[in-house]
Amino acid sequence: MVRREQYERLERHLESDGRQRVEMTFAEVSAAIGEPLPPSAYNHQAWWGTDPKHTHAVWLDAGYRARPNLTAQRVTFIKTAAD
Repeated sequence: MVRREQYERLERHLESDGRQRVEMTFAEVSAAIGEPLPPSAYNHQAWWGTDPKHTHAVWLDAGYRARPNLTAQRVTFIKTAAD
């Protein structure tokens, strides 16, 4: 099981990148967190959702929304408007 601290590696990656759109393969996301993604990331759009209760949704803390393409096993993180 992947711990919150491991997902925070992805958060730091997105924050340091800072671009409006960050495109990654699921394999690149796995490499960023240092563990394989769970099967639900490959099978359910909702895994990539905007529920801050999901401990893996660190892209929200970094100011992004995730737009996954499950078929292509890619995700685009899109920067949200600043407050």
